[in-house]
Amino acid sequence: MKKRVEVVSADQPVWFQPEAPLGSAVRHLASLSPRFDWVGIYVLRGKSLVLGPYIGAPTEHRKIPVGTGICGTAVAENRDLNVPDVTQVSNYLACSLATKSELVVLVRDPSGAILGQIDIDSHTSAAFGEQEESWVRQVARELGERWPRE
Repeated sequence: MKKRVEVVSADQPVWFQPEAPLGSAVRHLASLSPRFDWVGIYVLRGKSLVLGPYIGAPTEHRKIPVGTGICGTAVAENRDLNVPDVTQVSNYLACSLATKSELVVLVRDPSGAILGQIDIDSHTSAAFGEQEESWVRQVARELGERWPRE
């Protein structure tokens, strides 16, 4: 029996799996910090964010309108959001009462159009510093360049 050998291209991140690009991004990010308690990707479909692969507790927020909650606000305002204390956000959508902070980083195609976002929740207040933001932004850039075409 022959073994399957995966060839990693020099221009391909080591975490990237072509057969499961979104899932491989989620798995990689979840492994980076014990403070990343929930890691998921939402895909932008028209005026809604639709939940894709995630790791963490189940959530009822499978579809979020643009402009609603931290995730929807990030798209509406066209910017990443690092929220050190979710209790200070009036339109916060609680996925878990244990969540204290949230980081949302937009995933864009090479032209800058929003494709979706990486959403990370933490049970630790102010869990996301410059290093964590850098990790997530790097994966978002790499994912945007390799986003699955429909």
